[in-house]
Amino acid sequence: MIRGLYSAVSGMLTAVRRMELTTNDLANANTTGYKAERSATATFAEQLVRRMDGAHGGQTLGSLPLASSAEEPELDLSQGTLQQTGRPLDLALEGPGFLALQTDEGVRFTRDGGLTRDALGYLSTSRGALVLGEDGPIQIPAGPVSISADGSVVSGSTTVGRITTVEFAPGTQLRKLGNNELAPTDPAAAPLPSSTTAVRQGFVEASNVDLTATMTTVLELQRAYEANQRMIQYQDQMMGRAVNDIAQPTR
Repeated sequence: MIRGLYSAVSGMLTAVRRMELTTNDLANANTTGYKAERSATATFAEQLVRRMDGAHGGQTLGSLPLASSAEEPELDLSQGTLQQTGRPLDLALEGPGFLALQTDEGVRFTRDGGLTRDALGYLSTSRGALVLGEDGPIQIPAGPVSISADGSVVSGSTTVGRITTVEFAPGTQLRKLGNNELAPTDPAAAPLPSSTTAVRQGFVEASNVDLTATMTTVLELQRAYEANQRMIQYQDQMMGRAVNDIAQPTR
């Protein structure tokens, strides 16, 4: 096994995987409530290399002491900047909590507070997921709406519900499900009421993507990919020399 080739390929694959996460962050830099993903490069003292084609049934090629791999991405749950919109159904969460949503796939969680009133008067997200309150989905009559910091929803002089804000125990891993919705990686991880999260009416939370740092990461990953690409070309040249020059029979 030519170890230099496999080491370079592992570096290229790592750069590609991390580039996918980084470019996704850039694409969502203006998405309300979006949380950036962080991934680092992990190195291994020894990695087992196998054939990738099915014809050989995953035949073992050998161990590779110099290799790298992208670690599992983690969400950066730091607070984004609050931006005032003046819309009465725009909500920003100030604190660690999430809005709980009722979807066809089950309960999901989000920081995207760009809400609306659906055809039946229920408070919902732009994709139609219902925002959950203490007694289930919140139905709001037509007319002015006031939402206080504790999530109480008042229509006219009547309190029609209280928005549920939840958080998870420290160390709980969350995964993205699309539509700016999240769920815990462990299905057994139960959300807890968030007493330290305030609801701000007429605001939304901006994405927490740091454009400067993200663009710097993109340049670093491009250079890492190109360096491994040059290493493969160098290894190819060395193999060509070994075959065509060094291995020539003596006369």
